[in-house]
Amino acid sequence: MKKIMIRVLLVLLALIVGYLAFNQIDARPYRSELGAMPVLAPEVFEKTNGFYRLWTLTEPRDVDIESDAVRLPYRRLSDPAFDNDRYIKEFEQKNYKKKYKYPEELKKVFSAMKFDVDWMSTLSQYQEQLTKAREEYGFMLARYEKLINCDSFNDFTLIRMDSPIPNLLAWLHMAKLSIALDIMAAQNGNSPEAAAHLLRHLHFANKVTPNSRTLITNLIAKAVARMSIWALNNIMNQKDCPPAVFQIILESTPTLAYEEYGSRFPFTCETYWVPWLDLSATNWFSIVKHKLFFQKNRTRNIRIGYMEGIIRCEETPPHLWKEDIQKLPKQAQGAFWWLQNPLGKKDLDDFPADNFIVVIYKSYALKTAHDMLHIAADLHRSYDPERPIQSQLNDLTSYRELLDPCSGKPYVWNEAKQILYSIGIDRRDNQGDTRDNQAWQGADYALPVITFIK
Repeated sequence: MKKIMIRVLLVLLALIVGYLAFNQIDARPYRSELGAMPVLAPEVFEKTNGFYRLWTLTEPRDVDIESDAVRLPYRRLSDPAFDNDRYIKEFEQKNYKKKYKYPEELKKVFSAMKFDVDWMSTLSQYQEQLTKAREEYGFMLARYEKLINCDSFNDFTLIRMDSPIPNLLAWLHMAKLSIALDIMAAQNGNSPEAAAHLLRHLHFANKVTPNSRTLITNLIAKAVARMSIWALNNIMNQKDCPPAVFQIILESTPTLAYEEYGSRFPFTCETYWVPWLDLSATNWFSIVKHKLFFQKNRTRNIRIGYMEGIIRCEETPPHLWKEDIQKLPKQAQGAFWWLQNPLGKKDLDDFPADNFIVVIYKSYALKTAHDMLHIAADLHRSYDPERPIQSQLNDLTSYRELLDPCSGKPYVWNEAKQILYSIGIDRRDNQGDTRDNQAWQGADYALPVITFIK
């Protein structure tokens, strides 16, 4: 009996040793299907770089944000001339965030700025609050003006998981406040000036989008661009909108290049340069466990392969996709999934693949909104109340040339809803239903186009 038990134990030991040895056989490093490994452009630390102005937007009122002394702490986080490890470790993110306090008095104003309402009408009830906010946050608005007027913007964030980033919420809030003040100016009879300023918001956001190393910065830039477009469109939809507004918008909205609405750069940064696993801050048990059951190359290869597919999807107009965007297949499934790289498969199943699909949804939300704004300006400019709108659209060069990237056909005009719309990245016509801002399936991209007899 003892001999049998010993043999069984030896067999079990052999299986365990074999299992552990099998999990030490990692795959070869990934060979990109997109060609040679992308090269990261060098950082720009010149004082003219608008990225400094984003960092210093929340500095106290009496601080000279143009001084070298104020810029230096942010430069040391990324400039290889300094000890980046040291300065990143010493950087007090909590104290940096405390420099900006959420403007509670503007909470209702910001909440009212949704993409399914007319801001000219909705914000009319908040003129008193906006006037006070313009005085209270005047110093930040002045900095925001310098930010959107910068000649260049180059995100020099060091690409690593612990790199601090600017206070993007403060940027979003100042953009919303400034846009709301533009709406108020239009309400008070200054539509041409308001439109010109909103176009500066838009052009700055389009400058940030292709130069953002982090996905969140890229997404905030897109949000600001879409808010600017929505505000411009709201102004055009007013009965007394001056014709000069239509002309300036038409002339100032050339076709967006992919880089101006897409996410290739931050996707690429996240795919190739962000480390997959950092065990420096974990305990010894976790380190041993990962050495035994985590295959770095095999895990990274699956992740990179999926992300390269995401990049190809976004770069390709949706109407040319051979199939809908696919989620990353579940790795920890089947009776024997645990035999190889079990911890890697678990980590991959926690990978937020759905978030990247939402990013593509938002990229094309910006692209289509920009196209439709241009078409709407063209239609408003030459609108003839005696002719059907669809007939007038058909005569516009802008309408014939700016095709819906999701269908490959002209944008759809819905006469009953008075909207121009794209069928969305699900490539199904949902009659202009926009649904939730995050729900890309069953959702279209719509822009209301309201015409009046002039």
